[in-house]
Amino acid sequence: MINFASGAGIDGNVTQTSYAAAKEAIRGISRVAANEWAENINVNLISPLALTEGVQAYIEANPGVEDVLLAKPPLHRFGDPESDIGRVAVFLASDDASYMTGQTLMVDGGSIKLR
Repeated sequence: MINFASGAGIDGNVTQTSYAAAKEAIRGISRVAANEWAENINVNLISPLALTEGVQAYIEANPGVEDVLLAKPPLHRFGDPESDIGRVAVFLASDDASYMTGQTLMVDGGSIKLR
């Protein structure tokens, strides 16, 4: 199982209380599921920073926000949903990730450091 987390919850982004709480709930549920289902199912999370249609719409509706968003990640770019995020999902779904469960993989250009 692969779920999606968010840097908003992990880092505590200002003005995103409800969204952050929902995404952290998904992380919590995923970690419980990883423990409960460990014999048969691996459960991991991806926390992406990707230029999706939703992010593009947000950028268009909020001039200047793109510069703010890209100032934080050391790679200074959004990930591509398919080639950057998708490949990590394929890895997590493969036998190569069979010894991983309950993990959050940050696929965000280096934006967030898990504490």
